[in-house]
Amino acid sequence: MSLSEIKNKLYSKEKDEDLSRHSQNEFDIQAAIKKEQPVVSGGDVWEERSSGLSSEQKKAFKIGAWAVVGIIILTLAVFGIYRYMQSAFTEERVITKIDGPASVSSGELLTYEISYTNNNRVALSGAIVRITYPESFKPGENTNFKIEGQTSGVFTIGDISGNSGGKVILNGNVYSPKGTLMYIKTDLIYTPSNFNSQFDSKNQMGVNVNTSPIDLEILAPQKISSGDSVDYQINYTNTGKEDFDNIKVRVEYPDTFIFSRANPAASEENNIWYIGHLAAGQSGKIVASGRLNGGRDEVKNVKAFIGTSYQTQFVGYSEEQTSTAMVVPPIEITQSVNGLNEYVTKSGDNLMFHITYKNNGDIDLRNVVLNEKIDSPILDYASLTLKKGAFDQNSHMITWKGVDDPSLKNLAAGQSGKVEFSIKVKNVIPITTANDKNYVISATAKIDSPDIQTPINSNKIVSGNNIDIKLNSKLVFDMKGYYNDSAISNSGPIPPKVGVATTYTIHWKAINVSNDISDAKVSATLPTGVTMTGKISPDDGKLTYNSRDNSVLWDIGNIPAGTGILNAPLEIAFQVQVTPALNQLDNEVILVNPVTFSAKDLFTGNNLSVSTEKKSTLLIEDAGIGTGYKVVN
Repeated sequence: MSLSEIKNKLYSKEKDEDLSRHSQNEFDIQAAIKKEQPVVSGGDVWEERSSGLSSEQKKAFKIGAWAVVGIIILTLAVFGIYRYMQSAFTEERVITKIDGPASVSSGELLTYEISYTNNNRVALSGAIVRITYPESFKPGENTNFKIEGQTSGVFTIGDISGNSGGKVILNGNVYSPKGTLMYIKTDLIYTPSNFNSQFDSKNQMGVNVNTSPIDLEILAPQKISSGDSVDYQINYTNTGKEDFDNIKVRVEYPDTFIFSRANPAASEENNIWYIGHLAAGQSGKIVASGRLNGGRDEVKNVKAFIGTSYQTQFVGYSEEQTSTAMVVPPIEITQSVNGLNEYVTKSGDNLMFHITYKNNGDIDLRNVVLNEKIDSPILDYASLTLKKGAFDQNSHMITWKGVDDPSLKNLAAGQSGKVEFSIKVKNVIPITTANDKNYVISATAKIDSPDIQTPINSNKIVSGNNIDIKLNSKLVFDMKGYYNDSAISNSGPIPPKVGVATTYTIHWKAINVSNDISDAKVSATLPTGVTMTGKISPDDGKLTYNSRDNSVLWDIGNIPAGTGILNAPLEIAFQVQVTPALNQLDNEVILVNPVTFSAKDLFTGNNLSVSTEKKSTLLIEDAGIGTGYKVVN
């Protein structure tokens, strides 16, 4: 319709049609909407127009909505159950506690109560309580306690119900020096019933050892010069009310200490003493002597321990330490024996002593006096050779003064001098009791001058030097042979005959004089043509024979000092057989080649040995043979 036609319609007097109705075109929106709407009846018209969903879509939507609601409810239920189960157990609700003394005395019997509590709703299964303690704590009688090692043990608990608990009792003794802080630690290990993994609850308690039932004291000089003699005195007292058994004392010497002797003698390694039973109130003393070397101003520490043995280990009740400072004296003095500062002698030995001295100060020293005390029961004082000085037979003291040596009359600053003498060791060492062993020749040199004064202006010994000479034990060996023998009967012609076998009995005797020895052995070989028959007396003697090299070995082992002097010598006998050859006609036959007796001296640490000559059919010890020792045809 054109614009002119529309105008005529609007202004026409006759209304022949509804102007709201017009022809449809592609721009008519209402027509387009009506065209798209399906023709339906009743009240469904509005619902279909508002949702735009089919019945199948609507049904599916309802099912999905209910499914989502179900999932949410299930998730909440599972989460709730999980949270409930989680809250049934937490590690913090499992608690262990240790009750017992925090301050104790060494050696005292202690009791500790280890309690455990499960404040959870769930039970704990497979529970154990592991106790860890120091080596100085020794568990006693404890029910259901299994020791795992030297520092731990376990109580087996089993199951622990929810909201319940229990306790175990640990008894034991602590052996530690005064002032020790030790810890007892507990570890409750368990598995909650709602878990598959293990958990633990730990605790610990510190225990102070404030007293010891055995008092220990060690005394040493505060200051000495290098090379001087030193005595370490160890005093011990049982101040408790109980007796102690298996008591030992052990000393740790400075690394530059040279041990010489001890009173009483050490039981082991020169630094361990077996005291044994120590009654309440009982006391004792040990003195260990030797020489101490060191540089100027060095401090040398010595430590003493007293305790017992537990499962082969030393356990200390108490320990003490002291120290000695090394100083340079105004007068330096040293001595040597046969050119050595450390010397080990033997019976019959000649000892040449050289004593040197020097004024280290910056002033001259007048009227210097030098003394040497040399005292030992194994010295032959009649053999003393002395060029200068004088010897006092009663005190065994040698003295040198200015009248003997001008340098001693006035020893200038920096000046030095020397004296010497010699003396022999006895050939026969006196052994009358079991205590006559471990002999030491102690030679102590001292020098003084009135020009070096003490605070009260009196003479003072300003320097000294000690040398201890240990005596090696003496091994004595004897070999004899018999045809007519009471221990083993022999057979064959006497004198021996070419081509015919004759047997003889060889006797070996071992004697050990003055020190205990170990690893003692007697060894020899038999000449080719001589064999052992296998007869030995006693039957259990440790004698072995190797037929391939014809060697014979008597393995003795340890031999105490005085064996063969205080009692009978060690002896073994064995039979040998020889069939003389034609080339041995008119000659004696060698039965045993030279023999060697060897051992280790447990006092001096030296290896000892002695040898004998070979033994032939010339048996002068067997009077029944007479001249029948040469081979005949």
